[in-house]
Amino acid sequence: MRKCGLLGRNIGYSKSPKIHNDYYKIHNIDLEYELFDMEDNKVDEFFNNLEHSNIIGFNVTIPYKEKVLRYLNHLVYPSNIIGAVNTVVIRGNTYLGYNTDYFGFIKSLQVKGIDVKGKTILILGNGGSSKAIFYALKDLGASSIDMAGRNIKKMEREFLLVDNILNISSDFNFYKYDMVINCTPLGNINNPQLPFTIKRIKKDLIIYDLNYKPSKTKLMELGESLGAICVNGEDMLKFQAYEAIDIWCENLK
Repeated sequence: MRKCGLLGRNIGYSKSPKIHNDYYKIHNIDLEYELFDMEDNKVDEFFNNLEHSNIIGFNVTIPYKEKVLRYLNHLVYPSNIIGAVNTVVIRGNTYLGYNTDYFGFIKSLQVKGIDVKGKTILILGNGGSSKAIFYALKDLGASSIDMAGRNIKKMEREFLLVDNILNISSDFNFYKYDMVINCTPLGNINNPQLPFTIKRIKKDLIIYDLNYKPSKTKLMELGESLGAICVNGEDMLKFQAYEAIDIWCENLK
């Protein structure tokens, strides 16, 4: 049986294998999805062995969405604009990079009835996921996008179109924002503590946490205590997965 899976680190909590394998069983697709959970120093070996494996493609998650770019032969839109990949297709010794986070995020907003056009938004984090979210928000017509992270120089270099760059600090005043999107692992099952508190929020603030385990993250708990509307990343996870499946199945023909 041909295989696909998820490349990442400390990802034993992931729901992706169940989402994929249930879908393959229901739709009679001859694929099996597994976790490729490894430390950074094993990624080279993983790619070196792909040509002789039965792996036809894989998803990519924290912390490798940017690291994998060096191994790829071609980036398919919008991954070439975003500069991060979460889905890889293998064709012999050729590796193609895609970004289905972009589409999964947009679809997740649609099913929740969230309209970001004309909104003021803060993105927490500056990794691969935040890049996909940033470009999706731009394309959806957000009026202003700020970003907060720990590596200010990296953000200044890579996010030239962002309105303001902030440092993730001990206090956040969210009052100016209509929506806050957490693209960091902060508050998830592997990182249960938040390094900041929230001082003030606007009425009807939406907090969207890309993390989904626990289903109510620390940021969501904090937001709900202040009256925010909180959403986790489970819908985005499913929709980006279905997009990846379509890509792999097209390449299997």
